[in-house]
Amino acid sequence: MMRSLKPSRAGMMMGALLLAACEGPPEHIAVEEEEHTASVQGFHDARVAELEAPDSWLALIALHWLEEGETTVGSDPSSDLVLPEGKAAPFVGTAVVQDDVLTFVVAEGVTVTQGVDSTLNLPAGSGAFPPDISGDPVVTSAEMGSAGPGKSKVLRNGDINWIQVRRNGQFALRVRDNSNAVYEAFTGIDRYPITRDWRVTAQWVPHKKTVAVPNVVGTVSERESPAHVAFWLDGEKHTLDVTGDPDAERFMLVFADETSGSTSYGGGRYVWVSAPDEAGRTVLDFNLAYNPPCVWTPFATCPLPSPDNRLATAVEAGEMEWKR
Repeated sequence: MMRSLKPSRAGMMMGALLLAACEGPPEHIAVEEEEHTASVQGFHDARVAELEAPDSWLALIALHWLEEGETTVGSDPSSDLVLPEGKAAPFVGTAVVQDDVLTFVVAEGVTVTQGVDSTLNLPAGSGAFPPDISGDPVVTSAEMGSAGPGKSKVLRNGDINWIQVRRNGQFALRVRDNSNAVYEAFTGIDRYPITRDWRVTAQWVPHKKTVAVPNVVGTVSERESPAHVAFWLDGEKHTLDVTGDPDAERFMLVFADETSGSTSYGGGRYVWVSAPDEAGRTVLDFNLAYNPPCVWTPFATCPLPSPDNRLATAVEAGEMEWKR
């Protein structure tokens, strides 16, 4: 039995470097139109389903930054973090930041359960995964934080639940309401028509670069960029930096273009590309460009495009701005 030999990552990178010396688009990676349309439609359907599901970005109602010490949480207006009236007890409990740990202490007589949450960390297009809370235990006190890679400890009180967020060393509580009125306002995702014209074959050009990535809360993080992708639209060359681990199987692009702020979200959009093939090529399908969480809620901390990832052309493909 013969086994096919998978190209090494080093070989793939060498192929990419050789192609980088050429000026012009790489050989096109073809796909049948019917297959392409079905794939993009499947991604779109999964995007809608995941937003309509409980614990989605549509459920967010607060992102409350915490100081060292105690923060009271409840529906009473005197609480430091005020929850919706009628959906939570006047005093649900206290968030305590001490010795670089966030603990939540539940008020006497209030039922709070602890579970594992991964919904907000699922890749876009994963579809709906409603949480199974049937076995979540009741707790009186719980240390918050990670529950494993890509997962957080979540505390629940009825339709209200909250997880820990940490940005630049500061703790916050991200609060969701699964009966949030935004669910009723959501009727789907507007998008441009699907077309193979916006599925381009890009050239992978390795580099060693650190990218300063701003976000909507005004801070900047440094991220490693192992390469940029070069692609041609109407004969004109464009490039976008990718970010991620050099040995990853796929990489994120955060980009803006001339539709940003008009027909698409002003803060840019996201799209993923796979690692390059043995010829140093990857597919950049703008039909799969999707909105960051900040389109659906003001309580997300979305990265924004770096200066090098702002295209001087209109990308009329993928998801459009949400008109409530």
